[in-house]
Amino acid sequence: MTIRRIIVVTISLLILVPMALSPAFATDEEVVVLLGSLREAHITVNRGDHVTWRNASGEKAHMAFTEGLGAPHPEVWIEGTVTVSFDQPGTYEYHVHQPHAKILHGRVIVK
Repeated sequence: MTIRRIIVVTISLLILVPMALSPAFATDEEVVVLLGSLREAHITVNRGDHVTWRNASGEKAHMAFTEGLGAPHPEVWIEGTVTVSFDQPGTYEYHVHQPHAKILHGRVIVK
């Protein structure tokens, strides 16, 4: 009886531990683009997490990551939402420009 329990626990751990460490369990963070400001502009995430920029400003917004930092997407237009996956640790600086507002700056730190 005890050996059977040990086998069941061992098999369960062999199945559950890799699932817990896989990117399928990545979390999603959100940055909201408002007219003239960013909500949650500076965030820290874990490797494999996703960050979504949601444009709630009513205007087109152009987002660009600082070059040379291995950014996942150098530049995009945010008309609704844009989601970026961060697979490499590091600090990713970005800016968002709207036609009728100042340039907004943010940072994603990936652990």
